Amino acid sequence: MTLDFSIKPIIERKIKEIEKEYQKSQGLILTEDDLKCLLYRKLMETPELSKKKITQDPNIFATSVHAEVSWYDKNRKLTIKPDITILDPRNLSILHGCFDYEARLPSKQFEFSGKAIILELKFIRNKTGIRNKTLNGQIKKDFEKIKRLFERLESLNKQNEVFCYFVIFNKTNIKCKEFDHFIDENGQSDRHKIIYATGNVNF
Repeated sequence: MTLDFSIKPIIERKIKEIEKEYQKSQGLILTEDDLKCLLYRKLMETPELSKKKITQDPNIFATSVHAEVSWYDKNRKLTIKPDITILDPRNLSILHGCFDYEARLPSKQFEFSGKAIILELKFIRNKTGIRNKTLNGQIKKDFEKIKRLFERLESLNKQNEVFCYFVIFNKTNIKCKEFDHFIDENGQSDRHKIIYATGNVNF
């Protein structure tokens, strides 16, 4: 199966499954890495994503879900690193440049192209929840990071090749009004969606 965005409802369902499990077992997620591991496992339970597929390299197979994959910024430096990237293994090479057997690999030692879905995760574990400081710091920092990626893709006329989920898990369900306004204004576009989830922990 060629990766396309029809897989998005499945991804969103997996995120909601984690939220339900978290609310039932509120010690399930202690760190952002816990959240990343849980989501990675959930995605790899999906046959469409876990199936091994041939890459551009003969006899080398790969799966679609990967963590901490670096992307180029506008200066061709690998500074943009979403938490999870879902890619099409058939557009991946670990031996040479993608679609160019003579090209050298970048420093990350692999190259891929084509459509991808990326997930940027945030886990707010403070008992005060999402405050204005949290919004203007951690959350908007990640949002701006992905905007930089979109700007580079636009410069290459590839703005329709990547979709991003911003997944924000809040240990409590306490959040400032500014966060609600931020979601209202930035919650969704044709190339991104913000998903908010809570553990409903009470102190």
